[in-house]
Amino acid sequence: MGTYSVGIKIDETHPGPRVPNDFAGLSFERGTLNSGNAGVPGYLFDLSNKSLIALFGNLGLRSLRIGGGSVDTMAPASFEGIDNLYVFAAEAGTKVIFSLRLLNPAQKPIQDLKTIDAEIAAYIWAKYQNEAASFAIGNEPDWHSYHISDPAIYETVPPVPGSAYPSYLADWRSFAGAVRSMVPEAQFSGPETGAYSRLTYTPDSATGVSWTEKFAGDERDSGQVAQITQHLYVGGAPGATTPDQAISNMLSPEWVNGTAPGPQPSGTVYTPYPWLYASNLAHVAQAGLPYRLTESNDYLSGVHGASDVFASALWALDYLHWWAARGAAGINFHNKQWIYTDTIVPAAAGGYAVNPKGYGFKAFTLGSAGYVKRVTITNPDGINLTGYCIGEFGTDYVTIINKTYGAAAADAHVTIAPPGARLHAAAAMTLTSANPGDVTATDVTLGGATITGNQPWDGIWTPLAANPQTGVSLTVQAGTAAIVRIQTSFPAMV
Repeated sequence: MGTYSVGIKIDETHPGPRVPNDFAGLSFERGTLNSGNAGVPGYLFDLSNKSLIALFGNLGLRSLRIGGGSVDTMAPASFEGIDNLYVFAAEAGTKVIFSLRLLNPAQKPIQDLKTIDAEIAAYIWAKYQNEAASFAIGNEPDWHSYHISDPAIYETVPPVPGSAYPSYLADWRSFAGAVRSMVPEAQFSGPETGAYSRLTYTPDSATGVSWTEKFAGDERDSGQVAQITQHLYVGGAPGATTPDQAISNMLSPEWVNGTAPGPQPSGTVYTPYPWLYASNLAHVAQAGLPYRLTESNDYLSGVHGASDVFASALWALDYLHWWAARGAAGINFHNKQWIYTDTIVPAAAGGYAVNPKGYGFKAFTLGSAGYVKRVTITNPDGINLTGYCIGEFGTDYVTIINKTYGAAAADAHVTIAPPGARLHAAAAMTLTSANPGDVTATDVTLGGATITGNQPWDGIWTPLAANPQTGVSLTVQAGTAAIVRIQTSFPAMV
């Protein structure tokens, strides 16, 4: 294993989008609002759940989305479950995207579902307005399977999923109207789409338009949509994918740079970030609407030994930064009880613990205060490394992710060129497994400290030499990441 030189230069003159403080979040199923769900004693979201509250704070999670497939299969949540959720949110310092049921099958209809949804929204707004980010209505309505039970949402050209969009939009608007009749100030997130392809609108259409894009165009001027929402599981259903194969995919340049869906082992297909952005979400951004990935993760259900080991922390850190650099309003990693992709899981000794993936969240929230700044990376040997910068007010945070490991492991000697303003000081915090370079490990530290639900995280910034002429240098070992805090001082105003 060698050490290779990498240079990073920050563009201080063209700041990009500001990263919202609620960018990083988690998503949970509607079932979590039921007492005893998934083996949880009492309610998962409850003021007495001190370890879960502590983990939200330690990880810097400021967004909590309640939804998932169970929102359209379960009865609307009880007021007791809702009370516990929002009291928890207030204590944890997070805001809630709350999903209301839309699907109403003809065989087992819920009488007055619109009124029930509106009453729930009114209850939340009256008691918990400060913790209410927005309301969503339904979950993944663009799949064909969604259109075969509810007479209000139907395909005019079966079995073309896109042909159900007009009836979906009419139904969604009727539910939104019912909510707004009771809560005129209500803001919505939607359409919570689950498909990634540009679904054909008619059978003979040469090119389709995604429901995400169509919904953004149709609701752009309504004044009732806070953000456009899309789901993405990058690796899709893993099938028989092995841990080694999944790790190779998660840390591959293809997921980060690919311009078209591509094949993976076991006959599965990945959806690269650039393709989804260009095909669906760039159009939303161009329309001037915020967009958020409210349900996302590496693989649908995950791969044991990949989604729950240190590789997932490096992947998550890179994924969060990539989307922040493209102006996303945020990402909620889905935390379905209890599967391999989860960020937070039950602890063996009681309470809750964080999986390695959570360290990627913390590393992101440490280095994401301010505006995105473009970086130029000089990497003559082409090692598998990414870098990002976010900063403001004399402080830049440069995040460097060395995704090399195994036979391709390579340390990176990184030099960050001095910023345009006078360099004052620098420090770094390292994200690593217990054995640097081992991406299969489950023991992880950030700044030399672990993250638990029973005490504050106490990671330490390590000072670096800061030379106004030559910049800041450090070695980022294979299979690790570093957050570099660069502070500049400015001449006094005359």
